[in-house]
Amino acid sequence: MNNHSENFEKVKEQLHKQGYKEKDVTIPSGKAMTLGILYALPYVLVFGLLYRFFLIKKAALLEVSGLSFYIIFITIVAISVIIHELLHGAGWAIASGKGWNAVHFNINAMMPSCACKVALKKKAYLFGVLTPFAVLGFGSVFFIFIYPGTISFLTMVVNFISAGANLIIAFNILKEKNTLIIDHPKKAGYIAFYK
Repeated sequence: MNNHSENFEKVKEQLHKQGYKEKDVTIPSGKAMTLGILYALPYVLVFGLLYRFFLIKKAALLEVSGLSFYIIFITIVAISVIIHELLHGAGWAIASGKGWNAVHFNINAMMPSCACKVALKKKAYLFGVLTPFAVLGFGSVFFIFIYPGTISFLTMVVNFISAGANLIIAFNILKEKNTLIIDHPKKAGYIAFYK
C-alpha cells in the first residue's frame, strides 16, 4: 500500500470515528470512459458544428494522414492529459485552502493521475473536478475561434472527451446533500461521507 492509499484509509477511519457513514460513488474505468464520451458528446457536437459552419473557411487545415496524423494526435493527447491532471491539482489546492499538500500526483499504466488527499465539502470538491473541463474545454473553444484549424479542432475534441468522466462525477456530486467527499486514490469517483 502506498502513502496515498494509507492516507486515504486514515481519513476514512477518522470520519467513521466522528460518526460519518460512507457511500462509495466510484465508476469502473471502462464504464467511465464509455459514459464519459457520451457526456462530452453534446459539447463536441455543438462546438464542432459551430466550427464546421462558421470557421471552416478561415481554418488552417493540415493535409495530414497516416503516421503524421497519429503523431500529432498522440502529442495533443499527451500534453492535454498532463495539463488536465495539473488543473485538477490546482483546483483542489485552491479549494481546499491547503495548497499542493492537498493533492497527490501519480502515474498508473503510464498515465498521469491526480487525487485530492483531504476530505472536502461538495462545492470545493466539485471545483477541482470541473477545473480541467472549464479551463481546457472552454479554453480550447476560445483557441479554435482565434486560430481555427486541424490542431485546434483536435485539441478541443480531446479536451472535452478527456473531461467526460469528470462530468459524470460532477453530476453525481450535484445529487449529494450535506456530505464530505474524499477523492478515491485509484478509481474514478469518490467516497461520500454523511451523518
